[in-house]
Amino acid sequence: MTLFRLTPFSRSLPQPLPLTNGSIVPWLLLAISTISIFSDVAMASASSQCLGVDQRSLLLELRNSLVFDTFVSSKLVHWDQGADSWSGVTCEDGLVVGLDLSKESISSGIDDSSSLFRLEFLRSLNLAFNDFKSTTIPSSLANLSHLACLNLSYAGFTGHIPAELSRLTKLRTLDLSWTWLNLKKPNLRSLIGDLGELRELYLDGVNVFGEGSEWCDALSSSVPKLEVLSMSYCSLSGPINASLMSLANLSVIQLNGNNLSSIIPQFLANFSSLKTLSLYDCFLQGEFPHEFFQLTTLPQFLANQSELSSLDLSNNSIQGTIPRWIWTFRLLNLSSNFFEDMETLLGNFTSGVEVVDLHSNMLRGKFPPFWSYASYLDFSNNNFTSVIPDNISNTLPNLICIILSKNNFHGFIPPSICNASGLRVLDLLHNHMNGTIPDCLMEFPKVLNMRNNQLNGDIPQNISGLCSLTTLDISENMLQGHIPLSLASCTALEFVNIGDNQIDGTFPCHFMSMSRLRVLVLRSNKLYGEIGCLYSHNTWQMLQIIDLSSNNFGGTLPVSLLASLEAMKANKDFNHLRYQFLDDYHDELYYEDTMSATLKDLRLELVKIWTTFTLIDFSSNRFEGPIPNTLGDLKALYVLNLSHNAISGSIPPILGNLHEIESLDLSVNYLNGTIPPQLANLDFLSLLNLSNNRLVGNIPTSGQFLTFSKSCFEGNLGLCGLLLNISCSITTNGTEVVGDNGDDDDSEKKWFYMGIPLGFVVGFWVFCGPLMFMRSWRFAYYRFWDKVLFKFS
Repeated sequence: MTLFRLTPFSRSLPQPLPLTNGSIVPWLLLAISTISIFSDVAMASASSQCLGVDQRSLLLELRNSLVFDTFVSSKLVHWDQGADSWSGVTCEDGLVVGLDLSKESISSGIDDSSSLFRLEFLRSLNLAFNDFKSTTIPSSLANLSHLACLNLSYAGFTGHIPAELSRLTKLRTLDLSWTWLNLKKPNLRSLIGDLGELRELYLDGVNVFGEGSEWCDALSSSVPKLEVLSMSYCSLSGPINASLMSLANLSVIQLNGNNLSSIIPQFLANFSSLKTLSLYDCFLQGEFPHEFFQLTTLPQFLANQSELSSLDLSNNSIQGTIPRWIWTFRLLNLSSNFFEDMETLLGNFTSGVEVVDLHSNMLRGKFPPFWSYASYLDFSNNNFTSVIPDNISNTLPNLICIILSKNNFHGFIPPSICNASGLRVLDLLHNHMNGTIPDCLMEFPKVLNMRNNQLNGDIPQNISGLCSLTTLDISENMLQGHIPLSLASCTALEFVNIGDNQIDGTFPCHFMSMSRLRVLVLRSNKLYGEIGCLYSHNTWQMLQIIDLSSNNFGGTLPVSLLASLEAMKANKDFNHLRYQFLDDYHDELYYEDTMSATLKDLRLELVKIWTTFTLIDFSSNRFEGPIPNTLGDLKALYVLNLSHNAISGSIPPILGNLHEIESLDLSVNYLNGTIPPQLANLDFLSLLNLSNNRLVGNIPTSGQFLTFSKSCFEGNLGLCGLLLNISCSITTNGTEVVGDNGDDDDSEKKWFYMGIPLGFVVGFWVFCGPLMFMRSWRFAYYRFWDKVLFKFS
């Protein structure tokens, strides 16, 4: 047996608890809470002035017919003709509309002839927690056609539920729980089939006897507005049918103690209003959907947990303000929630928090409060709008990593940040920072990410040999000048992105000293000249991404550079690019490099750069000459883009060795010759663009070529084949030439068929015209046929 109990959200009703040793006490608590709902309607006392004479007479007749314990009763015992108040009675306009006789120790006195059923304007009736000594529910309840709330729970009724209850079509709450009733004739569908207004249904302990498809279908088709479904210990069987999903308003589902015997249905996570789900003792198996475990408020009991040192409530739906007591934890992760503000720290409050992760919330306002012991701060992806304080290094002396990306920080980068000598990671990605880059930031951090800001001026030129940078991303700014020669001092660099600036000069051959370099992006600058560096076999053998697109590089493609790219020649099974720090916290805290790249004609953000991903993008430059055969050795290459250059010659067949390639763009060049059939063997190729070249011959019609569109080959006047709807003809020497296209064939057929009636018309008038208009021809024609007929007669 598998026990499940899940109550992820707060609710106003008490939570049901698992039964222990057969105890019924928890269910009594639930029933009492249900009674309180009715009591809100019916507990008000009605004055004698409120009640009409006939209504008082009916109440007195009811009191006199009931058998109850006067020592226990707190309502009926006070009813009499001259009473000023009638406990448990609610009236409107002199009419009884609510009657609460719960817990009055009534044992009998209600049958089909009772005056109770002549109180025809009743909207709420509560007879719960009485003892009718195994009597059946009177069918005359159906006479109370205005009833909206009916509570007979724990009232002692037994037997079958009368079919007449199905006529109470205005019911919004029906509670028959724990009355030891049977629901066979009528069955569940017959009972609730006309109760379309029902909001709450409590049948706990009622023997319903139904399979999943039966009881689920009955509920979903009969009570579409249902909000509370409580059918524990009803002898139901599983599985829970997906038709239950149509009850979109369900906030409470309690099906405990039924033999559902199935895998936990994942569609339960689709009930967006669900507050309580209780499924214990149901013989369920499997895992609950992760969507259930979503908090919406911060649990207050955590404020008194002095022994706790770590708190992780990330990836929930918690809203509101972060309280100041939260900063007592050493490690705190509240990321991916909906927090909007933080309580300010009191003057005498000392926080021991060391790791704070608040990324992906809705926090706004000024720079967050300082915590003197903090070493890791992640405030990324929020709405902070302020400058970085000048005294940040003084107030955060232990700072190792600060991530402020994707906010609205603005202003200059304070020079005082250079005093934070322990800083290893500074991430200001996607903000509005302006001014220049402080020289010191090119030395002591390990990771410096300032992508997508408004920084200007030159890249710092005087970088010392103490440079420890492993990641440098200053792309998408307004930086000018040359790439500093002193950057070669940063020999530990693995990731360099200077793209999308206004940098000029020639290719940085001095980067050859960076033997660990894996990513080099110089895209969209003003760089020019040939790439004529002297490369050795060990130069950039770890380089997996090189993007030189949208510059003014010229000359031939750098053969020696391509030959040195060892990482692209065979698949390397590495992890994605990331930098680990704070060793005390094991493998949990690390920084991952990100970048954007053009893949399959789309500009995409690479959140995790796996070392198996490889890319060469030399597009939109002035490269010329042939495609070197060296490219065919890069068998682990995923993306190759040489488009928009002046490359000439034929496409080398050796490119058919690039078995991992997914995107190949050679468009807008001067390539000639035929398309190598070897390219049809590239099984992973999903994008091919050979348009706007000088290619000739037939387009291959096998392999991946069957999946490419016509646009991939347009602009090549010499190409032919089915994809372009141009036929290829074979000359006497065996070569293919472009033949008439399909449109010409259609034109010939059109003139042929048009010529048939035209010829008939012309022939008709050539022969018959003279007969019609020349009398001598007609007589000659007639004499001819007379002679022929006379001869054969």
